[in-house]
Amino acid sequence: MTGYGAGSAEAPAARVAVEIRSVNQRFLDVRVTAAREYAAWEREIRSRVQAVAQRGRVDVTVARTPLAARRRYAVTVRMELARAYVQAGRELADRLGLGGSVRLADVLRLPDLFEVSERAPELGPELPAVRRALGAALRAFDAERRREGQHLRQDMLRRVARLRQATRTIRRRLPRGLAALRRRVEERLVRLTRSTELDAGRVAEEAAVLAERSDITEELVRLESHLAALDAALTARGPVGKRIEFLLQEVHRELTTTGAKAGDLAIGELVLAAKAEAEKLREQVQNVE
Repeated sequence: MTGYGAGSAEAPAARVAVEIRSVNQRFLDVRVTAAREYAAWEREIRSRVQAVAQRGRVDVTVARTPLAARRRYAVTVRMELARAYVQAGRELADRLGLGGSVRLADVLRLPDLFEVSERAPELGPELPAVRRALGAALRAFDAERRREGQHLRQDMLRRVARLRQATRTIRRRLPRGLAALRRRVEERLVRLTRSTELDAGRVAEEAAVLAERSDITEELVRLESHLAALDAALTARGPVGKRIEFLLQEVHRELTTTGAKAGDLAIGELVLAAKAEAEKLREQVQNVE
């Protein structure tokens, strides 16, 4: 399922920002891109995301922005360079016969005397901030996916209702289909025997054989059972995507058998319409956990 969530928190020396994005994918793939300083915590971040999402490609970005007012620096004097500057100044004064002395203010204006480096921050106090930012992002991410899930559920329930209506219509059509089958048997026997006087027993026997082959009662019973299970899955809490996928495979199987066995044009058209709805459901369930 698609989703987006963001969260932020402040640590003593930095601001932490977390963004979570997901796109549809059959299996779960969590990818964490974190600041170099937080590399040791990537496993924990991934585990927390996996506790919320079971499907989809989920990209997690964890950024660290140092707080300027709380950055700490170390300044190192390049003593050998300073001594060389002073010694060179004195030698120059002696050779040119100049008076005076080298003062500190003069030395401080010379280039490259100081090496400035930023002190590495204490990362331990930043872990709670990372957890807070991640928690806020996960809550927003989950809420967005639940909103989408509610919309998908309503759409899928409507399609299951259409499948149930098609099944009821097929069941009502079945007696007429068997009657039409008997008429076709009679017409076939007339053509074969070139006679309009048929042996009633033979007709009954032929019709019984074909009716048995064309009986779709068991398929309809199983189909109704699968549709009831789909309704239950769509109203259940927790991850149900894989169960719905299995049930839709069974629905498709029963519809295919029904269409093949019925031998009735009207039932065949109903089956085709029902399979189209089942296919749309199958496409939708790829987005469902």
